[in-house]
Amino acid sequence: MKKARFVRVDVFTEKPFGGNPLAVFPDAKGLTPREMQLLCMEMNLSETTFVVPPTKGKGADFRVRIFVPDREIPYAGHPTLGTFFVLAKEGRIRLTPPVTTVKMESLAGVLPVEIHSSGHKISKVVTVQNRPEFGKIYRDNELDVIAEAVSLDRSDLSEKAPAQLVSTGLPWVILPVKDRKAVEKSSGSAAGFVEAAKLMPKDVADIYVTCLDPVEKASTTHSRGFSLVNKNIVEDPATGSASGCLGAFLVHWNLVKVKPTTRMVNEQGYEIGRKSRIEMTVGTKGKGEIESVRVGGSIVHMMDGYCYL
Repeated sequence: MKKARFVRVDVFTEKPFGGNPLAVFPDAKGLTPREMQLLCMEMNLSETTFVVPPTKGKGADFRVRIFVPDREIPYAGHPTLGTFFVLAKEGRIRLTPPVTTVKMESLAGVLPVEIHSSGHKISKVVTVQNRPEFGKIYRDNELDVIAEAVSLDRSDLSEKAPAQLVSTGLPWVILPVKDRKAVEKSSGSAAGFVEAAKLMPKDVADIYVTCLDPVEKASTTHSRGFSLVNKNIVEDPATGSASGCLGAFLVHWNLVKVKPTTRMVNEQGYEIGRKSRIEMTVGTKGKGEIESVRVGGSIVHMMDGYCYL
């Protein structure tokens, strides 16, 4: 019988029971991919991570395998932050305050992760995402299909920017709406998502509803993230991958005041009782070309345990 230790954390929050919960298996060397998938299903969370030795020659410090209940995915934001919080807290990363940079190998490539600390206390973790890829813009009848997937009408949508597929490691359809009421009104429709997924690349069924009408004065945006998983709709309390796409989208369409380093805060999870605060930083050069996307936040250690296989 195998024994596998896990750690549970809440990501993008400073308080327990907020943010996005994550299960981390910090030493998963002996687990098979099938066992990882089963453990992810058993945890019943949006994502579960497994830390294994890095591939030789990749130049990474750790390899992190990220699973959702029905498959392994190339990258995700809150699993990256939570995993490296756990590794640092357990002493597997030597902290050199104020910022320690390590490299994570994932299916999306080798990406830097920045751990902010003072003494031995970790204040936040930041994931450095890929440069954004701006994909398909949804218009006319296709836009109606995307809106219907999240139970919205064309009249709910913003006219300041289009619905667009964006990726900084994991693709999301960014759907800007007029105000917070439209965000609060949105809800996933499984049948609608099936139709919307036909308009997206293979293995993409994720829509991020967002507006520039936040609850908190310190926030920039108010958002909700919906995904189709195993033919069911899942709402994420805090989505790091989508927030990176969102930050790049806001800068790309000049929806915020763009600076060489544009700092924004995205709030999420309010409608489902898990308030989350996600920091987004987008670096630009020249005529506004985006050269870096960072997403960060605080993490809370919640619990530890063992699984027996």
